[in-house]
Parts: sequence; C-alpha cells; structure tokens
Amino acid sequence: MGTYIKVCGLTNTEDAIMASKLNVNAIGFNLFEKSKRYINLNQITKIKAKLPDDIEIFLLFVNQQREFVSESLKALPGAIPQFHGEETIEYCESFNTDYVKAVRIYPTIDLEKINQDYKSAKMLILDSFNDDAYGGTGQTFNLSLIEGKINLPFLVAGGIDESNFKQAVVLDNCIGIDVCSSIEDKPGIKNHKKLKNLVKNVRSFNV
Repeated sequence: MGTYIKVCGLTNTEDAIMASKLNVNAIGFNLFEKSKRYINLNQITKIKAKLPDDIEIFLLFVNQQREFVSESLKALPGAIPQFHGEETIEYCESFNTDYVKAVRIYPTIDLEKINQDYKSAKMLILDSFNDDAYGGTGQTFNLSLIEGKINLPFLVAGGIDESNFKQAVVLDNCIGIDVCSSIEDKPGIKNHKKLKNLVKNVRSFNV
C-alpha cells in the first residue's frame, strides 16, 4: 500500500476538488466552531457532492455533543469521525462506525495506554501538543517520542511538509501523513502549488 495522504482543514470547493485530483486518499473538514478552519455541515454536504466517491471524508470533532456527531454522520453517510479532543473510548465507540482518534504528543504521555485504549480505532493521528489549539498549528513534535512505541496504524500530523515527511513515514506502523497548515496561504485556504509538490514527493518516495 502506498503512503496514505490526508489533507485536512478544507473550507471551500475549489481546494477540495483540487486535492481530490491529486491522488490523495482523504480530505478532512473541521466542525469545531472555535477552529480557524471551521466549516458548517451544510457547506460540507455541498462540497462532498462534487467529489469522487473513492476519496474518504473525515469530519473533525472536538469534545462535541453526541447528538451533533450523530446528526453529522447521518447527513454525510460514509464519513469517518475524527475525534480530536479528550473523548473517551466509550464515546468514540458509541457511534458504531469506524473512527479515528487524534492524540497530541508530549514527553510524558503514556503511549502504552493509548495503544490499549484506542485499539478499536481505524487509525490514530499523532499531532503536536499545544495548550491553545487542537491541531492545525503547524508545529512539529519530536518523532523519537513515538518511535517503536505505537502498535496501531497511524498518520503523523503537525507541520509535515516536503522537508520532513520521510522521517515520519519510515516509522513502524506509520501508514501516512496528515497535512494542513504546511500547505496553506492562510488558515483554510490551501496553496495548490505546495500541495502538488508535497504529493508528488511523497508518491515518488518508496518506503
């Protein structure tokens, strides 16, 4: 299997269509209202209608009400919920669908507990820790903190770009990357040239 590429934080049709034509595996939309990349459910539905069926759609939630998550998943059949807050395993599993759990990495995190708690996840997304934001900061984290310590399939997020993706995708159980701010002109607006170059480089790199 080739390297899995997910483009997150999309806010408009043009960027979503462009990403879908670049041989990426998935695109993500942020339903957390405090995010700089927030987009509402109605807008996402309209964008999805213009995308190919084979691209996976991720919906990002942060500590949101179960009713809202259920409503969102019903409106977008087949979409994968990505839980980016402090959601418990019971919460994540309560929707009876594939889910992804984002984990913010810091030096003292108990990765063995993460392996155990979220073993039912489709995959993990490992991101940098920031007190003020749940992802999308463009900050990298020390990859040595996770090297050989994650038993579940995962994507690396947090400032991934052309200069550092290779160090991420060679890690055991890393199946790909999740990119956002590194390929933007400003929050929610993608730089098409940067994304094209990154995808080209990732696709030409054989792990």
